[in-house]
Amino acid sequence: MKKTIPLLALILSPLLHADDETRKLITAGGGTVDFGKSVPGRIDLTNDFSFPILQDSNGAVVAAAGKPGKGRVVGYTHGGFLKPGTLLDQAPVRKVVLNSIRWAGRSASPKVGVHPGIAELVSILEEAGLDAEAYSPEDMRDHKPTAYCLIGHEKLSDGEIVRLFEYANDGGGVVIATTPWAFKKKYDPFSTFPGNQIFSSAGFQFLGDGYAKKEGFTIGSSNAMPRPDSAAPGMTQTEPESGSGGSAAVAARKLIEKHMSLSPSERSTLITDLKSAKDLSGSELEKFLNLLLQLNKTVGPIIPTKETPVTPGQDPLVDAIIDLETHFNENTPAGTMYAIPASADYPGAVGDESERVSHSFTMDGVYKGWLEGRNAGGWAAKEMRPTGIYAPPGEVVKVTLPARLAGEGFEVVIGSYNGHLRNRDNWHRYPDWQVKVPVTSRETHASSGLGGLVTIRIPRDADYAEIPVTIEGGIRAPLYEHGKTGLKEWNETIRKYPAPWAELASNRMIVSIPSDYIRKVSDPDKVMEIWNGFIDTAAVLTQVDRDDYRAERIVFDRQTSAGSMHSSYPVAAHLGASAEQAVDSKTLKDGNWGFFHEYGHNNQHNLWALPGTGETTCNLWSVYIYEEYVGKNRDETHSAIRPLNRKQRLNAYFSNGARFQDEWSVWVALETYLMIQEEFGWEPFQKVFDEYNRLEPENRPKGQNQINDQWVIRLSKACGMNLQPFWATWNLPMSNDVERALKGLPVWEDHPVKRWATAH
Repeated sequence: MKKTIPLLALILSPLLHADDETRKLITAGGGTVDFGKSVPGRIDLTNDFSFPILQDSNGAVVAAAGKPGKGRVVGYTHGGFLKPGTLLDQAPVRKVVLNSIRWAGRSASPKVGVHPGIAELVSILEEAGLDAEAYSPEDMRDHKPTAYCLIGHEKLSDGEIVRLFEYANDGGGVVIATTPWAFKKKYDPFSTFPGNQIFSSAGFQFLGDGYAKKEGFTIGSSNAMPRPDSAAPGMTQTEPESGSGGSAAVAARKLIEKHMSLSPSERSTLITDLKSAKDLSGSELEKFLNLLLQLNKTVGPIIPTKETPVTPGQDPLVDAIIDLETHFNENTPAGTMYAIPASADYPGAVGDESERVSHSFTMDGVYKGWLEGRNAGGWAAKEMRPTGIYAPPGEVVKVTLPARLAGEGFEVVIGSYNGHLRNRDNWHRYPDWQVKVPVTSRETHASSGLGGLVTIRIPRDADYAEIPVTIEGGIRAPLYEHGKTGLKEWNETIRKYPAPWAELASNRMIVSIPSDYIRKVSDPDKVMEIWNGFIDTAAVLTQVDRDDYRAERIVFDRQTSAGSMHSSYPVAAHLGASAEQAVDSKTLKDGNWGFFHEYGHNNQHNLWALPGTGETTCNLWSVYIYEEYVGKNRDETHSAIRPLNRKQRLNAYFSNGARFQDEWSVWVALETYLMIQEEFGWEPFQKVFDEYNRLEPENRPKGQNQINDQWVIRLSKACGMNLQPFWATWNLPMSNDVERALKGLPVWEDHPVKRWATAH
């Protein structure tokens, strides 16, 4: 008897109730699957907002879905899910795949792009009534699909991977089928696997290890087609069910009237009905939003702060209100969402007396980006241009751009920061406060219930030297442009503009910060000169000309999505002392380890990343900028690298047996790099970084073993000394190729850890 795999529908947990409807939508129709000799792999869910579509009897995830940015994605762990003549010939599989494409494309008949490698899929999709055509990811912009299908291990170029990543995050649907375990040896670390790069912000990743079980179970549990979560117009769906609490509007009214006196079960039922409002549109949605605003004010009003945060899970009604407001804020037409009560507290109040203006200016439309492959640099991100305009909460701004930009990937963005708080135990602000609207015509209308600075995002490959822009309906925000804004105009007029947020910009750095921090800044020119110095100094170590690349960004937020600061584009940091220092030329010149550390992350490269050094090598830039620009010795910077701490850490590492995998990371690992630098200077590092920047794809290391080997070989040659014994004493894994490649170099025999060399 042939075996069939147990493709169980989603096993519910409290965190996944919101996505049960989607799971039912995709698995509608049910059935079993015969995998025959095919062996599916596994998926790892990395946050609470991705969810399983299919699971085996042990709970291993065989297929999953997620919502990166504004898009929708689905991943299957065997290529046969999208290849005719294999699994796809089975009716249950075909139903699941078609439903997942419809969900990802937000329509019963989405416009589907198919990778040429599986062009035969087109006929199957057309038979099902879908508009499908085969073309490469590079041609997506010309075809404008609502969903795109591919095999996740096809030979994709870096540009195609970036295109698909951006497409998914910008609102497109991507469906990938791949057999991850078959490529474990080829991609090390497995995060570099093409499917994982495309889905890096989707909340799930394909695993290189392990297989799913092969036993017989059914797909789904219902032949009915339930309504999808926030389905697009045109998506086939049933009428909203009426539970004991009735429709969403009825539930809202009852909660407004009786939310304090309801039993837990009554309250829970009404909250479930309340969430069904995501299906509403038109006048029904308008009426519901009036009720939702009343409910917010009745329950609270809900205003999360540091002193009185919202704790997710503590009150399901508060969670539901915030979730609905966030959903409608990000997914409804401009002007639909009301001014959320919390907006007056954060991101900030806008007075009715503040003049709504029409502001025209020209904008640089040339995309420069950043070096590819940077570990945390957001190197593929669209660039954000400041406008000097703030969108008041709930009010529409109209942005007029040349018609030729429509459909090219430009976006109007409201809000300085897109870092969500879903992974935080409590929220000091609303968990999401950035709204992005694609430019699809000459005029773009945008609004946000929270309000925020208006920026315009420039897509990859954009090459417009000068773009005329007109924005109507916003209020003026303080914007200083280094080398352009006069200090007299700044001090007398611009810094007094009424918006609660401001930006200081140069060709090296853009600082986004609440306006209270800049109201007394009289010489932003000096501030930006120092920021320029930081970025230019970092570039000397990286060996790049910053004129060839984008200006970096930093935003100071009440609560960041990770840590007290995190890297990427933009770097994010907390309000408070760091924000004050960021715009004070006197204290800024003293340096800030955190700033340098985060921009060090943006300069790290995966091609020379040794194991466990994600939080290590970024600190090379901290040390370098302190010494080369600030003029402060490393011993006087971070306490962790003061001489006594370094000595104690070194002794402890070798006393414990030099356990590389367990203990060689962060500060211990940094010691290894610092010892080499203290002996040979910064020049060898600069030379090696320059080599990696210029490496052609065919010469790049494949997998961690080659990364280790090439790093030691290249750095040794740059130092003119065989460093292999030094690295071997630390127990860095290396192959015999290193010894052979360095045979002609003199050996660094008197290295700083020589006394441990024999024992280890």
